[in-house]
Amino acid sequence: MQNNKRAIFRLTPIAAAIASAALATPAAAVDFTGYARAGASTNIQSGGEQTCFGSGAAGHYVGRLADECDTYAEIGLGDELYNEDGKTFRFDSMVSYGANNQGNDFQSYSYNENGGGYDGGDTSLRQLYVSGNNVIESLPGATLWAGKRYYQRHDVHHLDFYYLNDSGYGGGVENIQAGPGKLSLAFINHDNPDGDEFVQNNKLDVRYAFPVGSSSLTLAAIYGMADLTDQQEDAGFNDENGYFLTAELSTGIMGGFNKFVLQYGADSMGFAAFEAGGGGRVDNENDSNAGYMDSSWRILDHGVINLAANWEMGYSALYQQGSASNSSQDDAERTSVVVRPTYKWSPVLSTAVEIGYDDVQFIGQDDSSNLQKVAIAQQWSAGGNYWARPVIRAYAATFFGDRAEAAREGDGVDGDIQLGVQMEAWW
Repeated sequence: MQNNKRAIFRLTPIAAAIASAALATPAAAVDFTGYARAGASTNIQSGGEQTCFGSGAAGHYVGRLADECDTYAEIGLGDELYNEDGKTFRFDSMVSYGANNQGNDFQSYSYNENGGGYDGGDTSLRQLYVSGNNVIESLPGATLWAGKRYYQRHDVHHLDFYYLNDSGYGGGVENIQAGPGKLSLAFINHDNPDGDEFVQNNKLDVRYAFPVGSSSLTLAAIYGMADLTDQQEDAGFNDENGYFLTAELSTGIMGGFNKFVLQYGADSMGFAAFEAGGGGRVDNENDSNAGYMDSSWRILDHGVINLAANWEMGYSALYQQGSASNSSQDDAERTSVVVRPTYKWSPVLSTAVEIGYDDVQFIGQDDSSNLQKVAIAQQWSAGGNYWARPVIRAYAATFFGDRAEAAREGDGVDGDIQLGVQMEAWW
């Protein structure tokens, strides 16, 4: 690390407490992990800051390259606190910061709608948990955990889309040897606001991963329940249970991988295979449209492969459909196809092109809307691999279609050239 004795850091109370606890141990023992992205961009023809169409875990369905107008960072600190006779305990934590505005030289740690141009974004506690490996005598190799964490998330990186994500507060046991595969059991809690109150959402998460020939099959089942108080039941809050099922076949091909995914959600989790997969609330809204989807299903294929000596490509194809809870409304439907071929000029220099298409119709809409994107980026990265980070990008992109025409309060950016620079890092 470079000399940072003169650096001054402003930390939130949570971040300061975590940092103090971590730094109480020798510096070499602390695991420092994280993710970050930031940049600057502009619309050439219509002026102003670039118009983006994706948003974090909600997904960039035409691809995230040249479609990220935010600043976002996750900083993780962790340490192994105990290691005796093959039994280990470790502590892990993570705080995040996100801001939609990229135009300030100063950004605060919290958002205030009246804060003016120097207002910032949000700071959040994302993970805070303890895990113990080999601590259950009858389950050698298994990991016991409790706290708040990202739980076995599955995503398409170039979409920034988490199709299986049951994160939150809870506890469980992972990697239990069961026959040819590993079994994981968890209880996850995710409270959700309903008007002026919070409803406790409980979810049981069961996963089993096992080999199928040279491939690996992961099966996941999430059962969701709204745990209402007596007062909430008397007020007529909906507490219908629901479930969300996933099957993912992962295969190594062409020097990379391909993942084929089938998902289905029903009842109070009827939205889960149409939106981010398995997180958030279960059906708890006090109205006739609670859940708003009776069921949904998704088919997804994605991967990263080597095309030739200096060529790699990320790709994804997605189709999903959701049935409206109100029979008078049309079903929801979405189709997304994205490819990102990358040519490596040297171990640090590459050129990436990303082409994306998305067409979606939501519940309550009479017609679908589409969006297309073509983007090119010159990249300088720490290595020639598709996944090499950190990376500095200079890019140009253009968007077409219904949503591009309707963007910027109807002015539209259809066919506008958008230029930007961005850094992305993980470690």
